[in-house]
Amino acid sequence: MTPDMGWSARLLAATTLVCWMVSSAPPVMAMHQSGHTEPQGPAKVRFVADFPELLDSEWGFPIGGFGGIERGASLTHVPVIFVHGNNVDHADWYPVRDDFKAAGWTDQELWALAYNGLGGNNGTSPGRGNPERDAEHSEMGWDGMSRVTANDVNVPDLVTFIQAVLDYTGAEKVSLVSHSLGVTIARKAMFVRPDLAARVDAFVGIAGGNHGTTFCPPGSEGNVHSCDEIAAGTPWLEELNGPDGSLETYGDTRWLTIYDGTGSGDVAYVGPDYAKSPVLKGADNREFPGTDHNDLRLLPEIVTVYREFLEKAPLGDVAPAPAPTGDATPAPARPAPAVDVDAADEPDALPSTGGGLVLGGLFAAAASLLRRRVCGWP
Repeated sequence: MTPDMGWSARLLAATTLVCWMVSSAPPVMAMHQSGHTEPQGPAKVRFVADFPELLDSEWGFPIGGFGGIERGASLTHVPVIFVHGNNVDHADWYPVRDDFKAAGWTDQELWALAYNGLGGNNGTSPGRGNPERDAEHSEMGWDGMSRVTANDVNVPDLVTFIQAVLDYTGAEKVSLVSHSLGVTIARKAMFVRPDLAARVDAFVGIAGGNHGTTFCPPGSEGNVHSCDEIAAGTPWLEELNGPDGSLETYGDTRWLTIYDGTGSGDVAYVGPDYAKSPVLKGADNREFPGTDHNDLRLLPEIVTVYREFLEKAPLGDVAPAPAPTGDATPAPARPAPAVDVDAADEPDALPSTGGGLVLGGLFAAAASLLRRRVCGWP
């Protein structure tokens, strides 16, 4: 979808982009070759002690997150992996984890990773706090800044994590619950690894930029690395979605999307051009009119909706996986992926925006003025 925007709509979208970018702009610091900002450091590791240490494929530090009781512990639900959005980390899911546990789920069935190191506190719902996350970030020495990341650079870590959870739990399948940027990261992980996609029982995409976002208006490509991927009409999205949306859903996976739908509640999808962006063709698409970007993930009544969707998994999906026979898991029919996750460490394997240091310097110099004059922020 390539929006045809009038002058006033373009101005609104551009202002939205500026406000979002300066809200996330760190001081001048080193930029990775892929064109996004280096994280402050690792997020807290809260996995059970015998869960294997996984290293971030891009930055080299341990991947943070939570989950687990002990290897082989019993399961009554298909394990779920929570995939966070941009600028934040696994700790944003603590309220949701607690809601699931109150409904009878166990730590062996609830997992999350921090795919870009220590995140910020900006994934907060207006109606729900997260004191456990805030205390954890304080313990980790969070410096108060947010770091923008992208999709492809984080796909290898999610792929590794999915496989590790499958191996550790012994489950036949897992489910994925993703939010914002995490939606397209999770979809891309399934795209590049159809063998793992075949082991995803259910996919929940909450407020995902599946067809563009107001954070990436036309012409934003080359300025913010993730906009090279998820601005409306990019080749990256066209490949992921397939011709006429033919690859938006597939296989035996059950698909659910949760979104505002009005173009007024979720700042990431403003106006008629973007209101339906999170929708996936062939999914159970559920609209929650006028709902905020993070409320879509955190409001207890909405958490109940997607938890109950996950709980519809056939009991056979909880059983341990059969012993390997040497045959590959059947893959959903689709074209071969364009990105090899094993090549993620290669300098030229992923797109680069270039000019990252220049952009970072401009943001650092102008952020204070723009926050006050354009965005109305302190």
